[in-house]
Amino acid sequence: MAKETTRRMFGALEARKNRKTGEVTSWRARYTGPDTERHERPFVDKMAGEAWLNAERILIDRGEWTPPKVRDAAERARSQQAITLRDWAERSMVNKALRTSTRDRYRRMLNKRILPALGDIPLADLTRMDVTTWYMTLAVTLAKEADERRARGYKGNTDGRGALYSAYQVLSSILADAVDHELLDVSPAKVKGGLQYDPLHEPVVLTSEQMWQLTDLLPDYLRAFVPLLATTGLRKGEMRALMCRHLTLDDPERAVVQVRGTVAVPGRNYKIGDPKTKRSRRDIAIPSFVVPILREHIDRFSEPGPGGIVFPAKSGGVLSVAVIESWWQGAREQVGLADLHVHDLRHTALTWAARSGATLAELMAIAGHSTPEVALRYQHVGDEERRHAIAEKVGAVFQDELAHRRATRARTSDDVGKAGTAG
Repeated sequence: MAKETTRRMFGALEARKNRKTGEVTSWRARYTGPDTERHERPFVDKMAGEAWLNAERILIDRGEWTPPKVRDAAERARSQQAITLRDWAERSMVNKALRTSTRDRYRRMLNKRILPALGDIPLADLTRMDVTTWYMTLAVTLAKEADERRARGYKGNTDGRGALYSAYQVLSSILADAVDHELLDVSPAKVKGGLQYDPLHEPVVLTSEQMWQLTDLLPDYLRAFVPLLATTGLRKGEMRALMCRHLTLDDPERAVVQVRGTVAVPGRNYKIGDPKTKRSRRDIAIPSFVVPILREHIDRFSEPGPGGIVFPAKSGGVLSVAVIESWWQGAREQVGLADLHVHDLRHTALTWAARSGATLAELMAIAGHSTPEVALRYQHVGDEERRHAIAEKVGAVFQDELAHRRATRARTSDDVGKAGTAG
């Protein structure tokens, strides 16, 4: 890039030109300061560069000059000091690559649980004590709300810890983002155990009989989802987002369900969004016995065409989770599993896959897991089954020998007895 310098009484302006066209593309203003160091700054036009040099000269004449970089750093510090948690949470949310449902959850937690207590505190002033106090206060509030729900007859298995975990997770993520952007040296979210949560619900693995009982107890337009989820491990949102083009049922021995979306937005206005993660976009084999069930369901209840929803609402469109749950609660109680969740169908599929010998990689592929931690739980179940099978095989070797020895002893005793009788 060609250069052309214009000398002034104070400082200099350097035109930066395009070598090919000769056109001025920018200007660089520079001067030597009282510290004998050269200071410079780029500008788009000449007038802006001249104005900056004039302002620098005035500061020197008044004795108020400090190096531009020092002033810039001080200005950034003042700006950062003025940023509240509310301001930063909004900026952080805009820049995060979140699914629609996750973004909605973040906003709900921010607006209801986090910002009312911490939102107006300058980010730089937020302390570990502030976060800990907020966490402890919220824990009491959520526990009280859970007690009130139970008093009103709510039968769900909750004590408020799940909401507490979710709120702390959101706050922790936003503060970690502030550290990454060098607005904080360290995150003040240091509550011990805040990011650890053991759900109250113990997953249930259905037997074949229980699975068929549940299927029969649901209305005819919902029955097919039970064997589908119990054998493929689809998530509830993935099942509700299924379209006819996602099912390949021509050959029962090679039937496949493609996961290409999930119901992403809670509430009344359901929308089908992208799968939960990149690994959630997957193809899963369907057992042959499920194929005729799905074919009949599609013929009777699914929306027409490749883009038709497989499990639509009666009025059309995406099936409401409230409708599923209302029928599910009655069916599970009749089967004697009052705490059975729809998600337990997924747990059942993965557990039986592990018992059938699926490897860790295969379990992750079926489940759409991005990390092996969750899949390892199911593989341990399969490992336990295989360990018992191995133990039985080993035991059979000694058991056969034991049976042989016992038979030999019995024959010897009989022979001795006969000899004694003859004598």
